[in-house]
Amino acid sequence: MATTQEKDYLSCPSSSNDEQNNVETNNYSITPRTYKVYPRRFAILTIFCICSLSSGFQWIEYVIIQNIIVRYYNESLPGDDDAKNNAVTWTSLSYMVTYIPLMFPAMWLLDRYGMKITCSTGAFLNCLGAVIKCFSVGTNRWWIAFTGQIVCACAQSFTLGIPPYLAATWFSSDSVSTVTAIAVFGNQVGIALGFFIPTILVPDVQDIDLIGERLRLLYYIVTFISLICFISMVIVFRGRPPTPPSRAQEMALQTSEQNYLQTLKRLLMNRWFLLLLISYGLNTGAFYSLSTLLNPVYLWYFDKKTEHASRYVGTIGMLMIIGGIFGSLVGGYILDRSKAYKTVTFAVYVLSFLSMLLFTSTVHLHEYVAFITMTIVGFFMTGYLPVGFEYGVEITYPENEAISSSLLNVSAQIFGLCTTQIQEYLIFKQRKVLLSNIVLCIILVVGTIITLLIRSPLRRQNAQLSVDNLLDNTGSLAVVSNTTSTVNA
Repeated sequence: MATTQEKDYLSCPSSSNDEQNNVETNNYSITPRTYKVYPRRFAILTIFCICSLSSGFQWIEYVIIQNIIVRYYNESLPGDDDAKNNAVTWTSLSYMVTYIPLMFPAMWLLDRYGMKITCSTGAFLNCLGAVIKCFSVGTNRWWIAFTGQIVCACAQSFTLGIPPYLAATWFSSDSVSTVTAIAVFGNQVGIALGFFIPTILVPDVQDIDLIGERLRLLYYIVTFISLICFISMVIVFRGRPPTPPSRAQEMALQTSEQNYLQTLKRLLMNRWFLLLLISYGLNTGAFYSLSTLLNPVYLWYFDKKTEHASRYVGTIGMLMIIGGIFGSLVGGYILDRSKAYKTVTFAVYVLSFLSMLLFTSTVHLHEYVAFITMTIVGFFMTGYLPVGFEYGVEITYPENEAISSSLLNVSAQIFGLCTTQIQEYLIFKQRKVLLSNIVLCIILVVGTIITLLIRSPLRRQNAQLSVDNLLDNTGSLAVVSNTTSTVNA
């Protein structure tokens, strides 16, 4: 029989400016209970966002200037032109490939040693990879750059699934969706900067020495930020507060089983969660593919029409992510206020498809059209990320939030890897860029249909609302169940 995890928080204080009032029960009576949130939570969230920012930046920093990287490292890149482009594309794909196997030991580390050790491990690896890349300046040092990128790719396995876990651990129940969106927002800001800064800092010129100097400056800046983040993670970051921030979090700690494999088994046997795994993977995988290959897609249409195409594509990518940042915040706010997880998830999915269809049908019209359409695409496709996370937490409560979100990320990496390979084949081998975009639209249609099929109850909301039900019926003993619910998706 699996053992249950004992509550290891301290007793809750009786008052605070940041308190959330709730109740707890025993066999005979209902007594008021106060849950406190701590000011340190904002420092925890900020440090995590900066760490995630650094990781997101390094994911996209090579592929957004793919043509420049191929020109600079040409003599040490393998094979013909297609092979060279493929090698640079793998600086992005490596993040997807490494996440799939490393997620499981990362979540075991979280389950066994807590959030601080897990996030510190990710921050250390991210810093180490950045340091390695500082030694890769030189046209014959591609493999040093790629090695550093692999180390950075390994780092994200320890942080990518943390946002909903951090939100539930440190913040009150009425703000978890917004905080999850902000935590995801850190990664998105990093990706936005990764789109924009390399295209501004590294010029699209034939002067190899100038490109090398700018790459060196880029590497040093990233290393400095990553080092500061790691030091802050070690000194300031904490795994959990002294007391639980909400009734739902306290109940999750009291009822969640410690057996990590059993948790995985329960999640993978939840048919609603399996449907969400597929739909989340399709949407996010499409976004990963679009981000990875945005450079060749845009240059296909406008490289010969404007001399600023390389710089424009970075700006377009940044606008896509900025749109997604606002989409994430709006989605999190709507979820916190409405609790309509199924409706919001489905609506965002439909709008993701429509926005991608708009981009596909208009990108060829003018070089500036993509500035607008990709902002809209980002608002919905990137905005879907925290919405999907929170929906997964709701339908799998009281399971560990980090494990459910990490499984969603595994699905995203698998679908992202497969989709990018298909896109790359269509773009570089078949020279059919329009067809590659149509494939993304079809993927989003399939994901929308799968989302519509999910019929799961919202278990975390029911756990939180059960307390209010007790206040309305103080004459009887209420029972909180993890298998029956009254709030539905």
